[in-house]
Amino acid sequence: MKSLTPETIRAMTPIFIATLGAIIGIAALFSPGINEHKVSAGLSLAGTAIAGAAGLAQSSKNEPDFSVKQEGDSLQVKTPASEPSEPSDRD
Repeated sequence: MKSLTPETIRAMTPIFIATLGAIIGIAALFSPGINEHKVSAGLSLAGTAIAGAAGLAQSSKNEPDFSVKQEGDSLQVKTPASEPSEPSDRD
């Protein structure tokens, strides 16, 4: 099995949580002999799990994007909040 990268884990987490929510919902609907309050609680829990998974599956457009470029012995860092920095000489 190949190693799990953070990107793979981040992509699989909403799928895992939504699957658990679906299992809880199906179990709440088809369990024999439980009363309507337990069914309601089970479906509420399933809906919360699925909604949480949908929230985790949102794209992360608000994450800052930056780049670092090396020019000789100096580094140039560019962030969305600032202009590209001037090369600095750090010894």
